[in-house]
Amino acid sequence: MTKNKNNSQTTINIIGLISSLLIILTGFFIKSNSLKIIGIITGISSGIYTQLASKKIEQESERKENVIKYQYLEDEEIIKQTIDQLSNNSILWLDTETADWDKPTKRLSLLQITANPNDLTGESIYLLDLLDKNHLIDYFIQTIMVNENIQKVFHNASYDVKFLGEINQVQNIFCTYKLSQKLSLEQLGTSNRQLKTLASYLCGFTIEENEQGSDWAMRPLTEKQIKYAVMDIIFLTQVHQKLEYIYNSFSVNQPEIKAENNPINNQENINSKPSNFEEELKRLLNIQKEKNYQRVWVYHQIRNKFDLDLEKLKVIGQALGYHEKWAYYQGQEIIENEKNNNSFNRLTASTNNNQNTQNVSLSSNRLNITESAILFRITKTYSPDLSPEELYDATRGNWVLKERRENADYGFAVYKGIVKQVYRIHSWHFSGVITNGNERYCFEGEIAQDKQHYIGMNVAHYFPQGMAYPTRYVNC
Repeated sequence: MTKNKNNSQTTINIIGLISSLLIILTGFFIKSNSLKIIGIITGISSGIYTQLASKKIEQESERKENVIKYQYLEDEEIIKQTIDQLSNNSILWLDTETADWDKPTKRLSLLQITANPNDLTGESIYLLDLLDKNHLIDYFIQTIMVNENIQKVFHNASYDVKFLGEINQVQNIFCTYKLSQKLSLEQLGTSNRQLKTLASYLCGFTIEENEQGSDWAMRPLTEKQIKYAVMDIIFLTQVHQKLEYIYNSFSVNQPEIKAENNPINNQENINSKPSNFEEELKRLLNIQKEKNYQRVWVYHQIRNKFDLDLEKLKVIGQALGYHEKWAYYQGQEIIENEKNNNSFNRLTASTNNNQNTQNVSLSSNRLNITESAILFRITKTYSPDLSPEELYDATRGNWVLKERRENADYGFAVYKGIVKQVYRIHSWHFSGVITNGNERYCFEGEIAQDKQHYIGMNVAHYFPQGMAYPTRYVNC
């Protein structure tokens, strides 16, 4: 494509140049001064027009090269044939888009699927329009999802699988989100485990406008929605391959490492606290290159030897080749930890000062949480008349939360300091909503049957007086 484009531009430029020169020379040989001027002006105009035409061809070629290809299927018979065809593959990459995603009555709108992990154009990606086509969804479940011979790869599979069969029915599911959880954020070099973040940090993709929160119930879908759906599958295939490479590169996937070969235990790297940050970073970088250690090893080593601030983190991130946002994320994590420690100290002091004035009935019903959890105050959305499904939706999101949310095993629905329900958290995903530059998240989970005795207990002491923020981390 590029070679043909260059040939076309060259031909146009040569023809334009010759034509312009001929017209200008003709103008000089004409006896009439007026005709000479007209000839010269015509020649110059012809040259300018030629350049503009060449530029237009270049832009048009670039536009065509950037077009995302896909196969959008609406016809029911063709969708069935495609499902049958895809069932012959041993591995498939899948993603879903749901209509009414923010309501209890979510519906599967679009199913994106490919069997080719090396396709970066979308040419081998199928978009199956399954909105309100439950019989086709059932056919896909019976043909693909329950087939144990086909591995189905998702990111955040627990969400997608809800629309593609019962969890105890589907077979051979692989989740790249779960794979990413086996690696620390330092090992990944990313700020979170969202698919688009991983695609940007690990694979170098440029992430465009998010269409996840758009109206997937409307038809026809917009060009932006189609491109978003196609790119999600491309992101998935590339992130899957990159994650497996990183995971296999780290010692967590290797046989037991002898102490003398373990860089963390290697005596040459365990020194007393050095005094010069720049010199120590340089020394560690040299060791990392010499021993071919993972770059995150440097960060762990220097983190244990210095009190890091944002400026030092920027230097480390630049030296290790991390994404520019990495330093800011680590800096926010340090600040957040300091805030939580200060809040805990203030809370402890406040509790000690007021201990003698606590209401007896209240203190007897006070819950001291030992689990890792997030408390969600649902003051604005709670009503005694809420159904279990409505209470779950009111609790699960949308919340502005830091990466620490990944450490929580439970989510508590709290109204006026009283626990209304406890959920076991399975996974988190971006809700599609951004408020004042902050991304909002919601969790996928289920009622924690073993924690039902917590309902009705008081957790108001976890929210210091004057604390307006609606969420609270506990043991995370």
